[in-house]
Amino acid sequence: MRFDKVLITVDVQLKAESLQQYLPCSSNIIGRTLAEIAGDYERENKTGYYPAIEFFKTLDKVDPDLILSAEQVAWLVSKLAREIIQSKLRPIFSSVQFQSIQTLAFSLPKVRPLQPDAIEKLSAHYTPDSVKVELVLTMMRRDSEAEDDRAEPYARKMMFRWLQPEFESIEIKNSKAI
Repeated sequence: MRFDKVLITVDVQLKAESLQQYLPCSSNIIGRTLAEIAGDYERENKTGYYPAIEFFKTLDKVDPDLILSAEQVAWLVSKLAREIIQSKLRPIFSSVQFQSIQTLAFSLPKVRPLQPDAIEKLSAHYTPDSVKVELVLTMMRRDSEAEDDRAEPYARKMMFRWLQPEFESIEIKNSKAI
């Protein structure tokens, strides 16, 4: 027997109905409000880009409760994503170890002001319903199986198969056997 480990980075978006049962209002409202603020800020200051959410803390005219709400929803989304991933993958893999979980809404948006539908894309970016998860999956394999080095494609396939029905979207960004 041998243990193979695979490092996988995946972006997942929670289903609205999964999230809605824990929130008084839709997380889309947070994203839309932040997108409008970012759009106004960019037009007034002609920056040529939209800032990350963290920057809004420095602006007096941004309600601190809005940022706090975004942070609280992001925390909940991270917790729920972790629980879903753990419960679905634990029966398939020997171990599931989380290396990091980051809310995508708090990263710098890739949306640029002159893009078509920039505010809609920005709204989707600022909605704190998606996380980037980096994890190490360990699987036990018989020595006879170990000759063909298929641990990484197998892990990707199993992860996608078991998680895809649980999330609104799932995108495996990177994977490698370690």
